[in-house]
Amino acid sequence: MIVSSQGIILKIFPYSNTSIICNVFTQDRGKLTFIAKGIRKPKNPSLSILQPFNLLEFNYYYKKNRSMHLIKEADILFSFSHLRKDFSTILIGSTILNIINRLFEEEYPQEIIFRLTYKVLNQLSGDKEQSKILFIFFLFHLSKQLGFMPNIDRCNSCNSIFKHDAIFSLRSNSLLCSNCSINNSLDTDFVLTYESLKNCLLINTTHINSIEDIKMSFHHCQELYNFLISFMNSNINNMHKIKGIKEITKIYHEE
Repeated sequence: MIVSSQGIILKIFPYSNTSIICNVFTQDRGKLTFIAKGIRKPKNPSLSILQPFNLLEFNYYYKKNRSMHLIKEADILFSFSHLRKDFSTILIGSTILNIINRLFEEEYPQEIIFRLTYKVLNQLSGDKEQSKILFIFFLFHLSKQLGFMPNIDRCNSCNSIFKHDAIFSLRSNSLLCSNCSINNSLDTDFVLTYESLKNCLLINTTHINSIEDIKMSFHHCQELYNFLISFMNSNINNMHKIKGIKEITKIYHEE
């Protein structure tokens, strides 16, 4: 049957001499894989439509439990062309697409994460510091939607409200107060300062349209990024190996 949907192109690669295969994060069905036949023929204008970052409205032939679906027609709704004007935004934007492509299996609907992805990509700009905060915002809310973000306002062991620095424990995969961390500590545990905890709470409650209201020092931005990457890596196999993460980490460590 022919189905209509909206989706963001995550990745494309050639197939045969004239076609391409593309991974698309759709609003209603999650990630799907499509084939666009004949699109690489000379002078075919449709090739520019099926490019990473483009948000499309498209019709396709859908069959349940099929590994690949055939695109019938597609139109660009939004191209996110602003991302291509700055190195940090194209790097962060590309890494977001890589994370989505890596995390989700086919036909696993994630409408909230789709909206999160769209809004973060739309908000990214040439402001490097703001882009860094937006990526932290994305990682935080992605973890929250996936269901493994720990309590950020109280100790995950004794349930006491944080009033000082917290310890991220790899052993328990949680945030602990200093008292509870004594019996759970590992050499690889690290401190999340009280200021960074407050930034977490702010990110948790701030609407993305008001993200510019969040200000962080270089140190606290770096600290929160390191926490989120370490935490996600303990929940997602080889998170740190996703293309772009290594390069983004350098951005958070360069003043």
